[in-house]
Amino acid sequence: MQDKMVEEDGKELRTYWYLLMENRFLLLSVFIAVFAFIFIFTKLSRPVYQSNSTVLIESSDKGLSFFPIREMNPRQTLINNHIEMIQSRTLIEKVVSALENDSTLDSLYLKDAKYSREKRMAIVKSGLSVIPIKDTDILRISYRDKTPFNAYYITNLIVSQYYKVNLDMTRGELSEVRHFLEEQLLKIENELKHSEENLKLYKEGNSILELSEETKMLVQMISTYEQQKKATEVELLTIASRLKALKNNLNESQKALTEGMFNTSNPFIARSLKELETLESNYAYYLSIGYDSLHPKIIEVKSRIEQIKSQVIETSRISLRETYVSSNPIEYTEGIMDEILSLQVEQKAKESMLNALSEAVSQYESKMRNVPLKEISLARLERDKKVSEELYLMLRSKYEESRVAEAGKLGAVRIIDKAVLTTSPILPKTGRNLILGFFLSLIIAIGTVLLKEYIDDSIKDIDEIEREFKIKTLGSVPLILQKADANGKADSINLKSPIVSNLPEGSPVSESYKILRTNILYISQDNPPKMMTVSSATKGEGKSTTAANLAIVLSQLNKRTLLVDADLRRPTITKLFDIAQKSRGLTHLIKENTPISECIYETSMPNLYVLPHGERTTHSTELLESAKTKVIFKELRNMFDYVIIDTSPMLSIADPTILSRISDGMLWVVQFKKAHKRDLQYASKILLNMNVNVLGFVFNNINMTSYYGRYYYYHYYYHYHTKEEGEQ
Repeated sequence: MQDKMVEEDGKELRTYWYLLMENRFLLLSVFIAVFAFIFIFTKLSRPVYQSNSTVLIESSDKGLSFFPIREMNPRQTLINNHIEMIQSRTLIEKVVSALENDSTLDSLYLKDAKYSREKRMAIVKSGLSVIPIKDTDILRISYRDKTPFNAYYITNLIVSQYYKVNLDMTRGELSEVRHFLEEQLLKIENELKHSEENLKLYKEGNSILELSEETKMLVQMISTYEQQKKATEVELLTIASRLKALKNNLNESQKALTEGMFNTSNPFIARSLKELETLESNYAYYLSIGYDSLHPKIIEVKSRIEQIKSQVIETSRISLRETYVSSNPIEYTEGIMDEILSLQVEQKAKESMLNALSEAVSQYESKMRNVPLKEISLARLERDKKVSEELYLMLRSKYEESRVAEAGKLGAVRIIDKAVLTTSPILPKTGRNLILGFFLSLIIAIGTVLLKEYIDDSIKDIDEIEREFKIKTLGSVPLILQKADANGKADSINLKSPIVSNLPEGSPVSESYKILRTNILYISQDNPPKMMTVSSATKGEGKSTTAANLAIVLSQLNKRTLLVDADLRRPTITKLFDIAQKSRGLTHLIKENTPISECIYETSMPNLYVLPHGERTTHSTELLESAKTKVIFKELRNMFDYVIIDTSPMLSIADPTILSRISDGMLWVVQFKKAHKRDLQYASKILLNMNVNVLGFVFNNINMTSYYGRYYYYHYYYHYHTKEEGEQ
């Protein structure tokens, strides 16, 4: 069984090989055409240049850590966030803006006025690619362009712009604080100038230079509390600015989460906040009476304040995890949330201090009502000036601190390698294209051949006929090949009369007709057919040649054999046997009552006789349908051992079906690679409807040089006899 499978596989491989060889000119033409196109396209393709730069994404990435973590691998998510940011429209816009504002690089074609801003952005985005390097936190940023300088320059521009964007995101909170302090500092500076000017004008206009000691003391206390109050207000606004910057980088669900982080309904937190208010009030009082930061009272109060704030933060964190984070862990970004919680507690503490300071200021201002009117006005001006001075100095100090902190804050992006100018294009890759083009051309060429064979519905397979029509094949006849003589010319006899009598004894064609004869005689051993009609579906399939050769091989059995030319429209038999065209024949027998003996002609071959067609007629169907026709063929059956009737094609006229019903059956001739399946199907329906007995198929003119011909028995038979003749 295994040997049989190997044999079948080998046969299939040979089948495909013969198919390709038979269509070798089509195969070669398609291959050359496709390969030539690929070659020309490769040579004419404009070169593409690429520059590469690598950046490191550090773990301490506060710039993008605000984004929600949606995957089990937070580090991979962070890398993906960076990739999306590099390819975002925001960054591309910054790159294009930098290109448009660069006046030194006129060689950049993207600055051409014919390109709109959107077109420039589309070009930059199409050339950009970002690839993470496996098992690292490094990204390779590449840009492709049609000029090497553009590829190099735009790659570095993309990297530098993203470095700035990431740095701005990382410094976002500190930048917000700095901008706020700048605004407040400018405002307080103007207030200080205004206060100094008002104080100067008042003193000059009222001749009052000094305040009483009691008034000075009141002014000092009010100024101290007022300065602390304004400083607290600034700190509250700073905290609010930082909270806003942090919350802007959270998604909607996280923003909702921050609203419930600081739960004042908790009894412990409520008690802690009340104690915090008392401590902040004491702290403000100690500062107002002159205690410095090293005083034991100040140290004690500050320590207790920090202790309470830490307890409130820890209690809020535990409550948050129990009520929300446990069910939504991926929404919780611990570092950011802890910072927001700390700022919220700090905000509450500052609000408590602000309330205490406001109350203290109100108390001292009520004491000022007992001071003389002129001194009250001077005292207020002195207080405003002193408060503005202290507040200005405090803001100036904080502003400088914020600038230093912002400058020291580094982003998460580190540039490892900048792009370098290269003059070697990455595309087209000529060698690779030609190798791939070779195989692609071969595949397309083979596919074209297979497609051609698939579309071609001509009959090339005996098994296909038998499967389709359930009719057995009685014989297969090779193509009669013309042999050249010594002068290189084809044999004129073979060209004129393609019949077996003109072929060498034992040739494949002669033997194939003998096999056909044997198969016909043994269709039925008790009642073999004596009168047979030979036809085909369409013209030119070799039915007349088949009928003549079959008659010849039957006569070689020493049996009287009659070949009837019943193709009354396109007769051929008379030409094959050199019988005069106007000889009496079948039509004379039917129409003129001519004796049969006068219409039958002997041939040069023993026992073989021919009944010509007689006169040509366009009313052949009417003649053959007559009752006399049946009488004539009945007499012929009695006179001869075998009667072979050559008639018209089935799809052109009704004659074959008429004669087939008179005879013992029909031999259906199908020509190799000429007969089409659709024609055979239509002819089969006609025969089925007329209840015609089809003896079998004769597969005619199998080309021995074709792979289909070699597929069959004749391939072996042909080589067998060729070898035998060569040995002889």
